[in-house]
Amino acid sequence: MKIRISLIGLFFLLAVLPSKASEPDYMALMAHDSEIKAIATVSKVRQMRGNRDGTFTRVSFKRVYAVTPYTPKVFIGACKILNYAWQKRSKDIIYIKPKVGQKVYVTVSSNGGAITSFTRLTPELDYAVRKEPFRVEYTHGKAVILPPIE
Repeated sequence: MKIRISLIGLFFLLAVLPSKASEPDYMALMAHDSEIKAIATVSKVRQMRGNRDGTFTRVSFKRVYAVTPYTPKVFIGACKILNYAWQKRSKDIIYIKPKVGQKVYVTVSSNGGAITSFTRLTPELDYAVRKEPFRVEYTHGKAVILPPIE
């Protein structure tokens, strides 16, 4: 009887460990499914309201290069920013700090929806987005470039 209970306990422990080891990156999944993927310039940052977990902000972008079809010339995305000492970081939210004039690679769920990734544009990322978009991957609210396939 003790062996059965021990084996059942071991079975449940082994079943739970792999699921905890690799929790899915939901922001990466959302970035992949975003309707808007573009190189853009931040044209306006408007803070809407502040809460304990950050300030809700609407960011206007001016498209420079569209990866996805039907990306508008000007589009809006929403995000959270930490502005004040009394605001506390939540582990489930990705915070960004957009600045007017900043050139970025951004993904937005839909026009007016959530910003799912926001990455400052580098020459390497610019090349990858324009010439090899299959090498662009997302993790925790940022775009990364995968190594080239040989």
